[in-house]
Amino acid sequence: MDIANDDPIELVPSRYDAWRERFAAERDRVETALADAGLETAVERIEHVGSTAVPDLAAKDIVDLDIVVRDDAVADISRALEAELGGERIENSEEWHPVFRRENGQRFNDHVFAASSDGWKVSVVTRDVLANSPALRREYESLKRELAADHDDIVAYSEGKTAFLERVLESAHSDEDLSFEFTVPVLEP
Repeated sequence: MDIANDDPIELVPSRYDAWRERFAAERDRVETALADAGLETAVERIEHVGSTAVPDLAAKDIVDLDIVVRDDAVADISRALEAELGGERIENSEEWHPVFRRENGQRFNDHVFAASSDGWKVSVVTRDVLANSPALRREYESLKRELAADHDDIVAYSEGKTAFLERVLESAHSDEDLSFEFTVPVLEP
């Protein structure tokens, strides 16, 4: 089974309120599964990220969660999620193991990140910048629509967004209306 790549790149109009509810339900399932596995103390935060976490932004109907854990717990947490909730776990690196799942017809990407990783920070900053900037949000949606029309490969689609995401991070460094409890990362070229 290849849950990670089996959905077409299809954008749907924003379903922000429904996606927030689905995030909350998945967060609760994750918290319960990790408590049952005795791993709840390794979790530092669970964030709703990606386009479904941004109001008024078209998105693929996939709810992304960043599950931020102690650096030494990424493998244990991702294994526990796969065992307790099902799905397909991938060991991308020592600091990032996504678990791709479906629950009641909804697709979830449960990204387990080490707390020291910049990956989850990029997701949180991107979410907050786009939520705070209607102009950037419109530009991002337009870019995503172009990429979805041009690519049926998720890697090419994702790589096509890199330059825009670099601009989003740059704007986070200069936007005085936004503040973060961590240093805003810079994407390496």
